[in-house]
Amino acid sequence: MKSLARSTVSLLALSMFATGTPLAAQVAVGGAPTREEIERKPLAPAPQTAPRLTVQGGIERAPCPLADERFKDITVTLSDVQFDNLRAVEPATLRPAFEAYIGRTVPIATVCEIRDAAATILRRAGYLAAVQVPAQRIENGVVHFDVLMAKLVAIQVRGDAGRAEQLIAGYLNEIKGREVFNEKEAERYLLLARDLPGFDVRLLLRPAGTAPGEVIGEVSVQKTPFVIDASVQNFGSHEVGRWGGQVRGEVYDLLGLGDRATIGFFATPEFDEQRVLQLGYDMRIGSEGMTLGGRFTYAWSEPDLGDPGNGRVKSETLLAGVELAYPVVRRQTMNLRAAIGFDYIDQDVRFGSSSGFQPLTRDRLRVLYGRADFDMADRESLMSVAGFNVAEPRWRLAGSFEYRHGIDVFGATDGCGPSPYLACFASGTIAPSKVEADPTASLVRFSGIGEFRPRPTIAFTLAPRAQYTRSALLSYEEFSGGNYTIGRGYDPGARTGDSGVGFQAEMRVGRMSPNSRDDLAFQPFVFFDKAWLWNRRSPVTPLVADPQELSSAGGGVRLVYGDHARFDVTLAKPLQKIPMSTSTGEVMRRPDTRLLVSLTTRLFPWNR
Repeated sequence: MKSLARSTVSLLALSMFATGTPLAAQVAVGGAPTREEIERKPLAPAPQTAPRLTVQGGIERAPCPLADERFKDITVTLSDVQFDNLRAVEPATLRPAFEAYIGRTVPIATVCEIRDAAATILRRAGYLAAVQVPAQRIENGVVHFDVLMAKLVAIQVRGDAGRAEQLIAGYLNEIKGREVFNEKEAERYLLLARDLPGFDVRLLLRPAGTAPGEVIGEVSVQKTPFVIDASVQNFGSHEVGRWGGQVRGEVYDLLGLGDRATIGFFATPEFDEQRVLQLGYDMRIGSEGMTLGGRFTYAWSEPDLGDPGNGRVKSETLLAGVELAYPVVRRQTMNLRAAIGFDYIDQDVRFGSSSGFQPLTRDRLRVLYGRADFDMADRESLMSVAGFNVAEPRWRLAGSFEYRHGIDVFGATDGCGPSPYLACFASGTIAPSKVEADPTASLVRFSGIGEFRPRPTIAFTLAPRAQYTRSALLSYEEFSGGNYTIGRGYDPGARTGDSGVGFQAEMRVGRMSPNSRDDLAFQPFVFFDKAWLWNRRSPVTPLVADPQELSSAGGGVRLVYGDHARFDVTLAKPLQKIPMSTSTGEVMRRPDTRLLVSLTTRLFPWNR
């Protein structure tokens, strides 16, 4: 739970200045939860170990009789090579297959080498093609090859496609009827079909029985109607409870729009201390992968302040949002996704006792945002080369850039004006969480991760995180350090700032991808976290010198049971002192070493 010491002290000092009476002069409160405690993004039980869409079949390649031993003494002087029936490809593209032999007298088996080299060039370019040596009389040193190139002429969907049969066929119809079938050109639509939630899709190409090279795409579909996951962890603060559990469900294909409905609920053992309800829905629009989604989150929190004489603090947070996203680039080795959206955020903190509560702070944020997400990975690892695989490639980079801008609509919080911010302390006015904040501020965020594996069982990772703004921010938009972000071992929101930068660095040993659904995999690791945070300004006097810093180190182990469950244990040692509340007031102290535990498991379906 984030400490609101800086804004609370500012609030009390200014309320005394404005009215002569402190609003809650003897209260040391924890405020509303951090953004990460509200959003609670799910952790998958296990990494995805293989693509859910595969392409099988193609053009048969016949053996080359000229490579037989009985033709070893026959030679030919090559003057040129002709590729007949070559479509959609410039002949010069295949020249590297034979140019080294032009003008030379070579064994007739060299014709087979040229055939295979030309087929390799076409295959690397993404074409399903067979290069054949037809019966011929070689005249003037010119050798002819016949190229048979696949053309997709029909799509058939088989299996349990549910209501999404037309949508799946619609993606693949984008590649039907082209002059030739090219896997690289088709890759986007094959992967978009793979991305449909709740479906396992495979594409099999078989001869159409019509013209040579024409193939039919048989799409085999298996449907998972819904998924239920559960998780338990002890990342929370003492005030709202260390332990918490979440149950989350997803239901697929309600309307045949590639849609997904989501519901999740998080709670602490002391039910009143923290509860978070999450609802969401997203669907596909058109056949290019565009997604429209909405989400709703409501969180209640009542931290334990110890002595009942300290009073009680309650917070409520409402987050509603809508987002439109588009996959600009969709490949196996590189993806770029652009999104725009709107967030509607209400956050209230009240103070009181059993006899009643009075508003302490009230935030109303209305935010437009744009975001670009990217990822890229080593291509050879996707083919499981040298022990690397999809889940654990030799290298991988991923990140997200986001621009956010507050707007003054739908009852958004008004600013408090210039210092001394008297507009927020007029009679009947409820101040925001930070009187110096600008509700219409702009900010940029970045988060990412880079992985490198010199060997399949050793990984080095670096996960940077940054935020920059030129304005003071309301609490929900602040950069925070702690267990959910950077600074394992610290309470969530142990440090907050308007701007910040930090990283998580790890060295991992072992694998996180089990060999089968019933195997175990484990991965010991050591880590170091570091973060720096800055505040644009303090309303009265600087309360904490900038930059504020957090750092922690430790190690642990991650265990994965097939695709069923994941168990993480981390021993985290905070390395720097932070302001901490005690019975005698706030002091600078280093938090105790913490053993962090997280268990995530899929309840249904157990086998996928």
